[in-house]
Formats: sequence, structure tokens, C-alpha cells
Amino acid sequence: MKNYKELDTTQEQNPLKELLAKHFPQTIKDGEVDLKEIEMLLGKSDSKNTQSYELNFTGKALANALYTAPLKYELKLDKNLSKNYKDTNNAILIGDNLDILKILKTAYYEKIKLIYIDPPYNTKNEDFIYPDNFRDDYREILFEVGLLELDENGKEIESDTLKCFRNITGSKSHSGWLSFMLPRLKLARDLLREDGVIFINIDDNEQANLKILCDEIFGEENCVAQISWRQFHSVKNDAKNFSKNIEYILCYAKSFMENIIQNEVFDKTDSYKMNDNDGKGFYKLDPVWAKSGTNMETYTFKNGKQWSPPSETFWRYSLNTMKQMEANNEIVFNGKNPMAKRFLNNVSIGRKSSTF
Repeated sequence: MKNYKELDTTQEQNPLKELLAKHFPQTIKDGEVDLKEIEMLLGKSDSKNTQSYELNFTGKALANALYTAPLKYELKLDKNLSKNYKDTNNAILIGDNLDILKILKTAYYEKIKLIYIDPPYNTKNEDFIYPDNFRDDYREILFEVGLLELDENGKEIESDTLKCFRNITGSKSHSGWLSFMLPRLKLARDLLREDGVIFINIDDNEQANLKILCDEIFGEENCVAQISWRQFHSVKNDAKNFSKNIEYILCYAKSFMENIIQNEVFDKTDSYKMNDNDGKGFYKLDPVWAKSGTNMETYTFKNGKQWSPPSETFWRYSLNTMKQMEANNEIVFNGKNPMAKRFLNNVSIGRKSSTF
């Protein structure tokens, strides 16, 4: 067993602090060790309050308890729903995703390279209800964290915190949503290998809270980027003020390293296989049409072919740009459709704008 020296946060390096930062990033706040978080990990969350920067919400103690609760389920193969189950390398797991993540952890702890999740949004347009409605196997946890007690007659008494939590979980509250996300994100972090990354879709309603929660779980220093995803270009005529067309994708690394995503997620070099030996280098073919734009008119190519974008799509380039690309021999026909050459030399491999 390693012999860790006394923790001195004034020192630049300390093995114990590094261990906490790696495995329990929530215990490090603004570069200092948060003793309150360590006490919570030890199940002693009733200690005296100390002032520190943190995200607190109703149900957080319960959410942490659900993360550490042992799994009482196992996988069962359903042959009737399976196809070629003896030969396939893929599996679909059906069940409460909290249980599924714990099942995955037993076999894939620190082995996953990339996780992408699209969690339920907490919006007025979606009836998000906290799904962990205190199943029978959670009752022991409720007693452990003090949310349930027994009176002198053996009758169960709910704490004020539990009563509050019950009232908010179905009303699209921030606390209910964060309590749902916390244990699942902690389990996702457990699955990531050292160079792994996670991408999380979110909208305006919980983006700020999710960012702080992820800073706590993954470590603020492991935030790779907050990507702005432009869903559409048009403006909604019924918008009261701003017409919202942006959602977000938060990207966190298990352990941040320079160029952690280089060539792994965006613009893989192995897709640039074509080369005309004209000095321009390798390229791949991309459609000249896209789902957004303004111009749909018919264009006549040098070979005499007339072409217009398919239904509900637009030209990716202006017609003047198309003429210049044709002159440079950068447009070819793939069957009936014109395609543009996209050259590897013009792509910044491993570097991507944070606006999609």
C-alpha cells in the first residue's frame, strides 16, 4: 500500500491530492481539497457547514447514495428478441439506465473510449418525471441517508427533505433533474478509460446546471469544450423575443490531455483516400447540397447537365463558387449527382470549431 504523506495543499505536488483529483474530482474545489465532499463520500454528510463553492440541490444526498448502492439485478438473454445472438458482437440492454450502467461497470470499468448521451431534457414541452420513484430496493437507502425513519410504533416517517423531493420530481424542477443525472454521470465517468471522452446533449433549461455538475464529477480542468450546435438557420415567426436555434453539447475528458480528440472523432484521415496526383493531395467527395441555405435554383454544369438540390435541401455553395470549383476541376459526378472534392490539406485535423 502506498504511503501518502500528510496532505499539504500549498505544495505543487502531493500524491494524496493527485489521487483525490483523479478518482474523486468532486473533492477538489478551486484547487483546494474540500473536506465536506470527503465527508460526504464517507457517508458523513451531516457535518458542520463550511463555506465553499459547490452545486447543492434537494435530493443530492439521495443521488449520491443511489450511485454507491450495490446492484441487485443481473442480465438475462431474451432469445425471442435476439437475432443471430451467437454470432453478433453487439448487444442492446433494456432496463432502468441506472441499473444498466452498473451492469456495464462490472465488465467495462475504465475501458470505454467514447460515450455519447442524449438525456431527457427538462423542458415545458416534455413531461420529464424523475423515474427513480423509490422502488422497494431503494427503501434501505432512504433509511441510510435519513430520508425515512421509524417512529416508536414502527411506522415509517418521511423527512421534510423527502416530502419536498417527492413534490418536485414530477414538476420539471432543477433538483429533480439533477438528482436523476448525478448518479448516471458518475457511473459514465467510471466507464471511461484514461483517454476517454463523453459528449452530452443539452438545451438552455439545464445547460448552466449541467456544466457545474460535470465540473464537479469530471473535474473543471477536464472540460474539453462546450459546443454550440446550430440546429437550423431559419427564424421562427412566432418567437416572442429571440428565435432560439442553438442547443449545446458538453464534452469532458476522463483525464485531459493535449490533442485528446485528434483524429479520433472529427475528420478521420482514413476517409481521404482519393488522389488525382495533381499536387492537391488526398481528398474525399462531399455532397454539393445541404439541409440549410437559400438557393435552390437549377444550375447548368460545363458538361451540359442541369441539376438542382433534392427536395427540402439547398446548394451548399454559392453559384459563383460552384463555377470556380468547376474551373479548378473540383466537382465530379458520382452517378447522377454532383459531388465536391474536399481536400485533406484544407482540413485542420484534430481542430474543430466549437460551433457546429
